[in-house]
Amino acid sequence: LFLENKMIRKLFSIVALLLFSGIFYSQNTEDLIGVPELTFNESKYVLVSAQQKSKVQFVQEYILEDERIEDASAVITIYFFNKSIDAKEATYQKTEELDRRAETDKYCTYNVTENPNGTEFVVDFITTNVPKDKKAEAPEEEFADYNIYRFRNTLLGEESTFMIIAYKEKSTGDAKGFQKSIGKKRNKLLEGIITMTIPSVTLKTN
Repeated sequence: LFLENKMIRKLFSIVALLLFSGIFYSQNTEDLIGVPELTFNESKYVLVSAQQKSKVQFVQEYILEDERIEDASAVITIYFFNKSIDAKEATYQKTEELDRRAETDKYCTYNVTENPNGTEFVVDFITTNVPKDKKAEAPEEEFADYNIYRFRNTLLGEESTFMIIAYKEKSTGDAKGFQKSIGKKRNKLLEGIITMTIPSVTLKTN
């Protein structure tokens, strides 16, 4: 079982992981890391996108086998870094980012879960486009995301590597209502990510 903490001391500062920036090295649907599918809460998720964003960073997305990426109910993403990045420091980096976000996002909240020996961390959080400042202009349409990030250190052969398993649900409309609906199923979603078995990574070689 993982132990949940609602607050984390900001002890570390690391360079941003740049998960969503930069020019793609290559992009296709061919499995690049030896993980063609995943099982989440007894459902099969299949590979729909594979990207090599740099020499060391690989990103693969998965959705339910009977859905389309355009309207998928949820997306699971594996961010694999073929380099040594400390999972604990990466977790602090993410919570600092969310602390900044919460200053302007009305519904931004997060929780941190840590396994007993401190080798894996899970951050689950909600972000929206609803401003916290009542004087700010309200959006024409509300958007909200629920995310779970599982940070873990792994081995590729004898080399230390780093992986994030990320789960995302999106909502358009009532952000507050979405927050309430997530609350009802949060424990099951968290358990699914925490207990998910991840096959060993095998990088594709040319």
